[in-house]
Amino acid sequence: MLEKFRNKPIVINSDLDGITSGLLLKKHLNCSIVGFTNSAENVWLNERLYDDFSELCFVDIFIANPETITIDQHIISVNEKHHDLLKQNSNKVNPNLLNPRFHLPNSSYKTKYPFGTVHFIIALLEKMNVEIDPILSETNPHKLCCIDFILRADDTMKTTVNSKYQENAADWWNWLKELSNDGQTIQKFRNYLENTTPKKASELKNRIGNIVKKDPYHCDTSDGGIYEITTDDDLLKTSAIAYFKIIASLMNIELFDVESPFKKYAGVSERSSLNQKQREELIASNSIDGKKLFSYAFVRTSGRAENFSATYFQKNS
Repeated sequence: MLEKFRNKPIVINSDLDGITSGLLLKKHLNCSIVGFTNSAENVWLNERLYDDFSELCFVDIFIANPETITIDQHIISVNEKHHDLLKQNSNKVNPNLLNPRFHLPNSSYKTKYPFGTVHFIIALLEKMNVEIDPILSETNPHKLCCIDFILRADDTMKTTVNSKYQENAADWWNWLKELSNDGQTIQKFRNYLENTTPKKASELKNRIGNIVKKDPYHCDTSDGGIYEITTDDDLLKTSAIAYFKIIASLMNIELFDVESPFKKYAGVSERSSLNQKQREELIASNSIDGKKLFSYAFVRTSGRAENFSATYFQKNS
């Protein structure tokens, strides 16, 4: 599945999950990191290389265009019918397509994949006999190990050891173990989590959140998300560069190009709840009310308001 990404230019999400995912693909599949998204309305592209989305692969965000290669972990299927349609497209790599989960019924959504894209990528790399394990013990000036940062991505540690979703998390760790062909890194995650108390999980979550939100990184969210990564002159912010550098150093992976200008493409993000007609339109044509979707995901159960997150772009995707 990951072979589709080999030697390809990729756009990564600008949070801890997206950055760690992109760095692994850069190191092991020779991908070039040429842009960023903020999981909402903005995409930034290296303006020396690209001014169009059509040749790019996207990491940690689902792109609706069936020709665009993506890897992510969100719920993207309305129901089983929609899932069966999407899973036929080899350009879409997603654990909820491999181990079927959909928005409807709610019982399916509640058992969705609960971890980050990075953990899914690690399992797929181990399936390809790529060795990941040595990076997990790397430490940084903050006296934390690489494994702590990777398990902070998408709240994976807390979900596994201190949440109401622990049973579902255990089921998905078993699934990742099987997917990875009993990979050493996935097993190391499991062993580490089994020896992590709820108190330690909460302390690590708070500590990493405090680190990434303060000087010199100034992330906007406690999971290392950055809403605006460039200055007014299209250069990466020094705080964003410092953040990318510490994560790359922690993973013992050479940093990607942070000196080029990155042009911002602004779309429109919306949250809503779909009616039956809109769900049928989404399945049939990747659009809502006649507007073509750039990206989307179901982010809450169907009984909760604004459970559908969507981004629209005039820019060709």
